[in-house]
Amino acid sequence: MTITAPSVPHTYHTSNMTGSLEQARARRSASIWTKIHPLFALGQLVVFFVSLALIAMYATGHATYEAVHVSVLVKIALMVGAVITGALWEHDVYGPYWFAPEFFFEDAMTMNVFILHLGYLAVAWENSAEPTNAFGMLLIAYAVYIANVGQYILRTMQQGHHVPKQAVA
Repeated sequence: MTITAPSVPHTYHTSNMTGSLEQARARRSASIWTKIHPLFALGQLVVFFVSLALIAMYATGHATYEAVHVSVLVKIALMVGAVITGALWEHDVYGPYWFAPEFFFEDAMTMNVFILHLGYLAVAWENSAEPTNAFGMLLIAYAVYIANVGQYILRTMQQGHHVPKQAVA
């Protein structure tokens, strides 16, 4: 049995996708990842807010570190799904899986967020008896995540669902 990826009506030979705005929108509309990726991204955002609430509750003695840690693990799992589906979407629309010129900054920010969350996991695992160090790393990761969400929202508002206003180069 052979498993094949969904068919997307476009062709490309290099990492640069060429064509008009309409062609880029057609590639975006044809990609199944246009519908799937937001589920992971929005799920991650919801869990982020739950996690922030748990952090505040932990700081006031109303939640355990374990509850915070589980929320972070769920957020990281959703982030992995968002990174994978985002890469597949970027491939369908622009060509490369990562760092298409149209998405270089966003991909760089996402990479930093991902690395910082992995850093949290490493610190939490290494210092499982003392969560203070892990919380420091987590707060840094969350601050960069907030910046990443902010730039994503701005780009979406400015460029209408990730398609540049000019021809895709």
